[in-house]
Amino acid sequence: MDAIQFLKQEHRKAKAAIKKVLKASPDTRGDLWTDLEPELEAHEQIEVACLYGPLARGEGKGDAKLGAWRGKHQKEVERVEALVKQIDGLDPAEPAWLAKVRTVGASLEKHIREEEGEIFPRIGKVWDKTRLKEAGGEMVEMKAAKLHA
Repeated sequence: MDAIQFLKQEHRKAKAAIKKVLKASPDTRGDLWTDLEPELEAHEQIEVACLYGPLARGEGKGDAKLGAWRGKHQKEVERVEALVKQIDGLDPAEPAWLAKVRTVGASLEKHIREEEGEIFPRIGKVWDKTRLKEAGGEMVEMKAAKLHA
């Protein structure tokens, strides 16, 4: 599986998991969120290590938007991480908890739309199939290591 396919698959899973958390009863949504949090963290780390890091170090040369994306991506990640810390300090039965999870979900939706609509097609132009498959393999291995450590 190539890197873009892997990330799109992960995006689908994350969107479904957020929806599940939002639809869950107050008794179960906290546990669902606890299960989702490490997945979101691993996804971000995988993107940086296997995709945006190499692109920022020159593999995306010639495409200014790709070069600038890592900085934008990092700001989005920091915003979501701040929300996650706030969520962790709240009771899942509180309306504020649900509102913050909704905000995380909306941020993820926006991020995914931009990545899949603008960034991934650009990566497909600067990386050949071999490089995409190599990065995809790294992503699969890294995810397995992070979630089973």
